[in-house]
Amino acid sequence: MARARPIGLALLALAVAWLLLRVCPPLASGLANGLGPTGGELVFVLCVYMPLLLLAIGAGLLARTGALRLGGHPSARLTAGLALGVVGLGLAVAYCALAGTLQRAGGASVSSVLALGLVAIAVQVLAEEALFRGVVQPLLVRGLGSLGGVAGAAVAFAGLHAASGAAGPLVLVNMLLGGILFGYLALRSGGIAGAFGAHLAWNAGEQLGFGLDPNPGTGGFGALIDFDLVGAARWGGSEDGLNGSWAMALALMALLAFVLLGGRSKQDDRRGAARAA
Repeated sequence: MARARPIGLALLALAVAWLLLRVCPPLASGLANGLGPTGGELVFVLCVYMPLLLLAIGAGLLARTGALRLGGHPSARLTAGLALGVVGLGLAVAYCALAGTLQRAGGASVSSVLALGLVAIAVQVLAEEALFRGVVQPLLVRGLGSLGGVAGAAVAFAGLHAASGAAGPLVLVNMLLGGILFGYLALRSGGIAGAFGAHLAWNAGEQLGFGLDPNPGTGGFGALIDFDLVGAARWGGSEDGLNGSWAMALALMALLAFVLLGGRSKQDDRRGAARAA
């Protein structure tokens, strides 16, 4: 019974999140009608991810997990996470370049709203990390142990991306790998700072740095450099872009190997798991 309760609470939080992802996007589309690309994207973030963030904060208070708990040494964890995200994205882009799918598109579309785009992406990433690594994973760790908690939260992360429109088996594999990476970063520190940093650096670099999301084209906030992925779908040349590529899978596996073999002792990981629980 002691193990069943946290699992049940995690499933309840996921059920509410699934419901929000069914209700909020159509509402956001209606409100964004006629606002233009920038206004539309901003309204989408506010209508979809702010409710998820509020859900995570509320669930974290009820379940006493601390959805926004940063963990030990948050500044160092955040910096290391940002570096991991930058390196991982750089690897993925390099794989695409070697495969011949990375092509320069139009000129850069830098504008005054680029900083607003970074804020919007930060809200999105914070909502996802607070929900999955701040609430769901700690609850599942209580019920299933460290390995089961990280794996279960990663499966939920991939599953809710599928519910919100992610398509294709390789997209889901990449979401699962990303969930495992972010989950381990959160587990070993007892908070979301490192996972948030890695997630933010990847998403912001992909969208605002290289202009790879959406593919083709750029989002409403512009990009420093406008690249498209064209050609073989397995190397990003589809609407799924980098998310549906082996380039992303290889980069994420390289990051996972690095963090898993990066010299931390099992005792350190157990302390992080204890803080997370």
